[in-house]
Amino acid sequence: MGTETNRPTYTVEAIPSDITNAVFLGNPALDNVVSCIIAMSAEMWASKRRMKVLESLLAKKGVTQDMIEGYIPTADESAAWEKERDRFISLAMGPLANDGFRNIATGFPQR
Repeated sequence: MGTETNRPTYTVEAIPSDITNAVFLGNPALDNVVSCIIAMSAEMWASKRRMKVLESLLAKKGVTQDMIEGYIPTADESAAWEKERDRFISLAMGPLANDGFRNIATGFPQR
């Protein structure tokens, strides 16, 4: 039997919610710290995985650790890296600024 391709779908647009200020663990500060830890862990693992791939490829092409450690970035590279650093800080540490005034059991505002 083949796969039927003319089936109707019943998907709908996602319903937006306001969970930024929700409190899940009973304490807004604790929620914010947990959010930071989760975000940093995800970013760190993605970076570590990418670094492992790059290191493997570079080693196969003859790039040594000394070459990497001695690299001096250009002004454009430094500016781009600072922008990426700021994005990372905002993602990883931004939840610490959430107010957390809405208990999770509270109904979310309607749009």
